[in-house]
Amino acid sequence: MIFMPITKEPLGHMKLLLLCCLLVLSCNRCGVAGEPMRVIVDADTANEIDDLYAIVRASVAPEFQVEGVTSAHFTRSTESNDTVYKSQELNEQLLTAMNLHETIPHPVGGDRSMSAADMPVDSPAARLIIERAHAGSPDDKLVVIALGACTNLASALLLDPTIESKVVFAFIDGDYKNGQWGPGIFNWRNDIHAVKAIFESEVEYIHMPARSVSIDMKLTKQDVDHYLKGRGGVWDLLVERWETFPRTAKSQEKVMWDVALIEALLRPELATPKMVGAPIVHTAEVVEQFPDNPRRIKVYEAIDASGMSDDFWNAINTAIAQRR
Repeated sequence: MIFMPITKEPLGHMKLLLLCCLLVLSCNRCGVAGEPMRVIVDADTANEIDDLYAIVRASVAPEFQVEGVTSAHFTRSTESNDTVYKSQELNEQLLTAMNLHETIPHPVGGDRSMSAADMPVDSPAARLIIERAHAGSPDDKLVVIALGACTNLASALLLDPTIESKVVFAFIDGDYKNGQWGPGIFNWRNDIHAVKAIFESEVEYIHMPARSVSIDMKLTKQDVDHYLKGRGGVWDLLVERWETFPRTAKSQEKVMWDVALIEALLRPELATPKMVGAPIVHTAEVVEQFPDNPRRIKVYEAIDASGMSDDFWNAINTAIAQRR
């Protein structure tokens, strides 16, 4: 319960609105106070290496109760394609390496983009989101973290609109800078109809901009080798993926876009949120500004990238010590 302060003079409408917004932002964690946040991580794991690092970070967080790791496609096509199965294979490999294959559900997601904002792509992943949403309540919401195209999230919402009050969707991509929405750089483009479906709903929504915010979150190969190399299991799997994935094989530093969103949810003090009007998304490139939109969403304007990197390695180091 939130109590309003007692004042000798009545608050003006603008002051009252500002105070309410500040109170909402201060209550940054979802779910029941003192209980782990119930989450599903939905990832296009085979597309980039940061998905793997984000899934592992989420899986070792005692603040999270991971109720699923689902796979997302990463092609801009409404035709069935095999990219989701590549992500699914890596998800299963990761969970097996962490001895979580039998305890965390990991159904496959939709194998294509939505053809329209009202045309869901049914899949086992979408059905898991629905199931776990109904396992909670408006006071114990399921947080679905989308690290790739949000096809599975939007499809779940369209297949069963009654989950709207029981879920929070957290997504990374489309830009937001200096109070202005910008275009998506990848995830939006891979299913713009799913993005539209979510923005046009009333589901609680958290947004991590990619181009201007999460781009600051980076890990170095030097730290990866120092903390992970030779540790066995999933730790060496993360090193191997860095060294064999074509876009990072020779890189000494990598932007960990997806880790920034995980860290922002785990450590609210390391991110700066703001409640804003949702944009009107026509295409991935054409975004109409609508600051007075009554459809309000939370967007991160900045992150403490250094603090996130430190927290990431502290958590991983603790997990390694516990598993010895």
